[in-house]
Amino acid sequence: MEISVVIPAYNEERDITATVQDVHQYCRERFRSYEIIVVDDGSSDRTASAASAVPDTTVVRYQPNRGKGHAVKTGVLTSRGELVLFMDADNSTNIRELEHFIPELEGHDIVIGSRALADSKITVHQNPIKRKLGRLGNVVIRMFLGLPFRDTQCGYKLFRRSAIDIFQKQRLERWGFDFEVLFLAHKKGYRIYESAVTWTNNFDSKVTAASYLAVLIELVKIRWWYLLGKY
Repeated sequence: MEISVVIPAYNEERDITATVQDVHQYCRERFRSYEIIVVDDGSSDRTASAASAVPDTTVVRYQPNRGKGHAVKTGVLTSRGELVLFMDADNSTNIRELEHFIPELEGHDIVIGSRALADSKITVHQNPIKRKLGRLGNVVIRMFLGLPFRDTQCGYKLFRRSAIDIFQKQRLERWGFDFEVLFLAHKKGYRIYESAVTWTNNFDSKVTAASYLAVLIELVKIRWWYLLGKY
């Protein structure tokens, strides 16, 4: 299996069909073998049935809602590909960004999407408050965890299979899982490359102002667990 594409989804009935079809189209043209794993994170709508209706799509479903981090972890640990990508169900970063991600794996173990580099393109912006909170949050994350990345929260990340062992140690189930996984990878010495992406904001995003407060709490948890040797 060349690549696994993991798509966490919570109440994404409106977007999931188009996203999965687009991923299938690209992967059929680009890879000899692939799998698409949609993880329905306790949705209350028809997300699972909509994804299942697309042929050759694996759907993992559970109740209740556990959080995006749990969904990604479930999908990644279910995957079989030599490469593993997770991406957002609303297709905010298109599957075709892989064209410039895959070559970077020649010298790296992980490639992460970034909306904060000079070459990044934002086609539809978040509202000003979210933008400011996001920038502040990234500064705090970098300082608190000692990470060198400009954008830890972009939902588009590619891993060599040899690097997905970090998900076994992942403890956070919601929004903080991105920087937890990067923290674990950084501490383990994995080579991580931050790559500019084209990104389109979805105004129906599940991220709220309260999510940013939750992230701060999760930052403290990571430092505490690390000091206690929980990792």
